[in-house]
Amino acid sequence: MNRMLEARNLHKSYILPRASWLEQRARIAAVRDVSLHVHAGETLGIVGESGSGKSTLARLLMALEPPDSGMLLWQGEDVTALTAAELRARRHGIQMVFQDPYGSLDPRMRILDTVAEPLDVAETGLTREDRRARVADILERVGLNADMLARYPHQFSGGQRQRIAIARALITRPRILVADEPASALDVSIQAQILNLLSDLKLEFGLAMVFISHDLGIVRYLADRMMVMQHGFVVEEGETERVFTAPEHPYTRALIAAMPKLTTE
Repeated sequence: MNRMLEARNLHKSYILPRASWLEQRARIAAVRDVSLHVHAGETLGIVGESGSGKSTLARLLMALEPPDSGMLLWQGEDVTALTAAELRARRHGIQMVFQDPYGSLDPRMRILDTVAEPLDVAETGLTREDRRARVADILERVGLNADMLARYPHQFSGGQRQRIAIARALITRPRILVADEPASALDVSIQAQILNLLSDLKLEFGLAMVFISHDLGIVRYLADRMMVMQHGFVVEEGETERVFTAPEHPYTRALIAAMPKLTTE
């Protein structure tokens, strides 16, 4: 099968601020020797508690931060060896949906320009009419409409903002989508709508997707395979149903045991 995204032995650490000038600076490892792969059309779920390294790994996979060591490949190409200009030229093939729909959109930009921004980098020769038509089309695919193009983010609800963020991520027709807790900042009533939208768009666009969440129930619903992270390490990985029905690591068993149970009382 075609590997759209692959990481080999990624490691990332940060230097902690000193409590006093006499104290030596300590270094903390956020991601430790992590390897993964995602095939075309597949969803890989990554779960773990806060501080497990999930969001740092997402930034590494997007090449938003360089790893201390290891290799990252997008569609077979080692992007850790690319220059900044070369990286920008390839970024249209992998896009990200962030957790916070309020912070991920520029409040000063109209929705037309916000959604079109990645397109302006990837396809510089588009006419204004074609650019507007592309934005209107992708907005319709995420459940919005073209009469919203002149509005600003503050004029939308949280769920609508996340739909706009998804449209922005998909405007360049990427092959890989990284979704970092894309529904956790939304009301429970809206979460299911966004998750179902992502599931539908994954099939429509043939996306490979990395879905990061602390919610095991959501990962079980969306992911073909899953990885469990603890303290920067991957402690378990495998087919999603296998991990849920026969978890091997004590940490995985503890996470599953802590999942809310539905009752009929």
